[in-house]
Amino acid sequence: VIQSHHHDIANDGKVRSALISLKSALEDGVLSKQECEELFKRYDKDNSGTIERAEIQQMVGDIMVAKGQDKKEVDEMLELGGFQSFEQQLFKYFDKGDKDGKIDQEEFVARFPSYVSTLIKKEVTTEAAILTLSSALADGSLDEKTCKQLFKRYDKDGSGSIERPEIKDIIGDLLKAKGQDPKEVDELLGMGGFVHYEQQLFKIFDTGDKDGKIDEAEFIAKFPGYVAAIVKKDGGANAEKKQEERKD
Repeated sequence: VIQSHHHDIANDGKVRSALISLKSALEDGVLSKQECEELFKRYDKDNSGTIERAEIQQMVGDIMVAKGQDKKEVDEMLELGGFQSFEQQLFKYFDKGDKDGKIDQEEFVARFPSYVSTLIKKEVTTEAAILTLSSALADGSLDEKTCKQLFKRYDKDGSGSIERPEIKDIIGDLLKAKGQDPKEVDELLGMGGFVHYEQQLFKIFDTGDKDGKIDEAEFIAKFPGYVAAIVKKDGGANAEKKQEERKD
């Protein structure tokens, strides 16, 4: 019993250490190689030398908690499989080297600091935007700072507003964040396959002056609620699916 108690204390210490490292990194964007190696050991549960798909859940959970989400709620969501799209996006991001469906230590150490920096950096690349939205679609939250960063990405011409042609990027990023095949999404966008979706988004966002443009204030006011609505809708569908699976 004493041995088990010491083991639990050691595990709790490792969890706290991992969360402290991530919280600190989300503030200053800095993660040392040693910290990355320690985090890798935490996520490589079976000590196989690689992080497999099933093990990435722990990483997702730590990121959510480090961003301020309640740990108990995050653990419950992980148990229900509520972060699958985010897990898929993270795997695509990290498994860039040999693309063997596993993340080895070299890939993790090389990519994790840049991933953390995408969470706090001011300019949002396509890859960073998709990861940011995957995270938001996992926990239903988007703060004002993140919305401002995303707005800059979608306001391509720097005019201070998102016009109709520019809204395609929002749709593309959201679909990719939800796990749609990026190539198929890009092809459909090129063919004008989401015109109805574009029209609906404009109605949702351009509710202030209704000038046919989405300014920053409108985007910040509406986008978090829109994302939360997607999470609520998908969450209900996932819950129903889980109940059906349990019945079977």
